[in-house]
Amino acid sequence: MVKLVAIGDSLTQGFQSGAILKTEWSYPAMIARTLDLSVPTDFRIPSFFGSGLPINIEELLRFMEAELGDEISTDKWILRFPFLLEQFIDDIEDLYERGRGTRPSIFKGQFHNLAVWGFRVLDTFTINSDYCVQVIKESEGWIEDDFLGLPNAPMYRTARIVLNPADQLNKGTWTQIDNLKAINDTDADGVENLIIWLGGNDCLGTVASLSLKEMPSNFTSVDPEERGKFNLTHPDIFKKDYATLVAKVKDAISPNTRVFIGTIPYVTIPPITQGIGKLPENSKYFKYYGRFFANEENFNPFFNSKLTGKEIKKIDETVDQFNQIIRDEVASAGDKWHIVDMGEILNSLAVKRNHLTNSPDEPLREYYRSLGIDEHPLLSLDPVPNALLLKTQNSTRKSGGLFSLDGVHPSTIGYGIAAEAFLRKMQEVGVQNANPSYLDWRQIIAQDSLLQSPPALWDDIINGAERNSILWNVIFKVLGR
Repeated sequence: MVKLVAIGDSLTQGFQSGAILKTEWSYPAMIARTLDLSVPTDFRIPSFFGSGLPINIEELLRFMEAELGDEISTDKWILRFPFLLEQFIDDIEDLYERGRGTRPSIFKGQFHNLAVWGFRVLDTFTINSDYCVQVIKESEGWIEDDFLGLPNAPMYRTARIVLNPADQLNKGTWTQIDNLKAINDTDADGVENLIIWLGGNDCLGTVASLSLKEMPSNFTSVDPEERGKFNLTHPDIFKKDYATLVAKVKDAISPNTRVFIGTIPYVTIPPITQGIGKLPENSKYFKYYGRFFANEENFNPFFNSKLTGKEIKKIDETVDQFNQIIRDEVASAGDKWHIVDMGEILNSLAVKRNHLTNSPDEPLREYYRSLGIDEHPLLSLDPVPNALLLKTQNSTRKSGGLFSLDGVHPSTIGYGIAAEAFLRKMQEVGVQNANPSYLDWRQIIAQDSLLQSPPALWDDIINGAERNSILWNVIFKVLGR
């Protein structure tokens, strides 16, 4: 029997700091080790070249530090930074548009972690490598080597590597679900445990772009590119998508497969956004939400990109509807299907909306206390990690730690918390060796490079963005974020 397979988006793939690279430290890979599976042999994962796709902020800052030192003067910002940035980005573009990243793998099987960053629920059963090739070709502009141009269609390039690594003609139409079925059918007993965590990208674009583009309820297209014109899926359409997903998964797996479904966290909790305006007493919402570098002094609602508190509340309410749909679908799918409430876990770890700005270490302490755990390796770290944006001084972490540099995706230790949550539910339903206490936290902490040695230039970047917020808003718009 195949012990573990995972389907999902960036959170399940192990995306960090703007790129997919460290797939061996995704939370499914951590779970696999706990189940006595070797990674990447027993639990097969895709690998990515260079610094990953689309742009690895951590590796970029380490590259800049090697070239410019651990502080950037004004003249270096003006004279050297743009050209070094172009060099770093051009290397990625060359690698994935013309180099090794375009070549088929010698591996002709299926990966056990089938997650692809950026995927919505719909994409799991509609996107295949043939479609990826089509989008990549259509999105390539007439200039082959763009200035400050990342590889075009990076999500589709990633999906092509995951779904059909050897670029086999007979697998050109295989989706995530088709790959799951192929894995299940290779063993008479099928897949023993399946993880599914999807839905975040049906709402994440709202905070990434600081804009609200709601999908109308009568929207009928199932083309992923057409869906991409909206960043908040209508609940009625999400319900159809999720019901289709569940039906297709049930057709692809054994009746005895145990399925573990993650709920969707509020996309307004991760520190990609910053609440502006006094938080009303007993309220979870600020007046405005700006970029991660926005504050009371530099934010101007007429010039800075923003969402209003009312829009944020709308997004949260939609996430609540999504999660109710997920719960209803799981409840009707049978007793082998189980909810893992990742949304509630992240909600409990929030700092500002829980009015804990003055004691940011308390959410993690209280989270483990609620589980009956008073001592945990994460609680021994100084300072105790929290869900705020990473703050550093002289390459030393002063705050944050649970999220990576992109402000959306967890750090390695953040993924460890997700692994614990899935393992608790797996242990509860009798999966052998699924014990969260078996996680090797010593190794997980050691592998968290942002914890061990955050980039020296990170505090320069944050301070510079805070001083020049309008300029950085323009940069974000140029980069399409």
